[in-house]
Amino acid sequence: MLDKIDASLINRVSPDFFEVLGTDRVEDANKLMGEKFAAYRAAWQKNPREHIVGDFPLHLDLETSNTCNLRCTMCQIPFGKMESGYMDIELYKKVLSEVKQHFLPSVKFNFRGEPLMHPKIVEFVRLAKEAGVLEVQFNSNGALLTDDLSRGLIEAGLDRIKFSVDGVTPEVYNSIRRGTTYDQTIPKIEKFIEIRNSLGRKLPSVQVQMVYMADNQEEALDYIKFWENKVNRIGFSRYRSGENRVGEKGRVQKFGERFPCSQLWQRMVVLWDGTVLMCCGDHHMRSPIGNAKETPLAEIWRGAKLNAIRELHLKHRYDDVAACVGCEVNYL
Repeated sequence: MLDKIDASLINRVSPDFFEVLGTDRVEDANKLMGEKFAAYRAAWQKNPREHIVGDFPLHLDLETSNTCNLRCTMCQIPFGKMESGYMDIELYKKVLSEVKQHFLPSVKFNFRGEPLMHPKIVEFVRLAKEAGVLEVQFNSNGALLTDDLSRGLIEAGLDRIKFSVDGVTPEVYNSIRRGTTYDQTIPKIEKFIEIRNSLGRKLPSVQVQMVYMADNQEEALDYIKFWENKVNRIGFSRYRSGENRVGEKGRVQKFGERFPCSQLWQRMVVLWDGTVLMCCGDHHMRSPIGNAKETPLAEIWRGAKLNAIRELHLKHRYDDVAACVGCEVNYL
């Protein structure tokens, strides 16, 4: 597919994810974020390359909810089979108290669930911006948007939103995104953009992204044509079967050479109940490293458990870490 797209419009983010510039090809919304944001993105590349552990993560994934209103065909999250809940405002404010002590460039309000299900998601966005976070963002399926919620998120200061949209025709979309329909959701995303523009805002940056797989790959070029003049960017990610999580050592080798995972020097994940994970790949919570209710995040970030995992990765002993066995995230 890549050979059919203007190479100048492609931004390869990782080995299994790339973006095609939509309206960002004319005016890049990332540049609106300022010099501090540019410095943060430079550190995002530098810190894992030079194994720099700062005082605080560069980014936090905060799981506002681990529940979802949809049951998409390719999703590997065991909704209905795990304890579910919403991050309470007290835990969130505890996290923000640390954010105010340290500089946190970026936060994303999702991990396993749909953030629009959280009744206080607008307040979460507003409080993060008040705490000085440069980039406040989340991924969403968009099905729960209303005009009032869209306006609230935009006015609260949301910087980026990525909508998961896996088809450009009702037939394909409806066969994948089960629990909503193309005709119910796509107009809501288009209205979100319309409201943003009517408010005279250039942020939040809006991206749509597709899990590129056999069910929808024939629509990829039409997908780009449909969205390229509406959204800032269009993303495509490789489908992951979920088989990489069965614990079979060496499975990842079919994808290429493994390397020390960059996330260990970039980010942490805080689940709705306070459990802290070392990366965005540990959906099954095989290697928890602490709890934000009990221990300051800065202490967890620089603590013995995470430092030991970093050392194992530097020694290429990936399979000594339960969450890293067969992981598809860190490969070339």
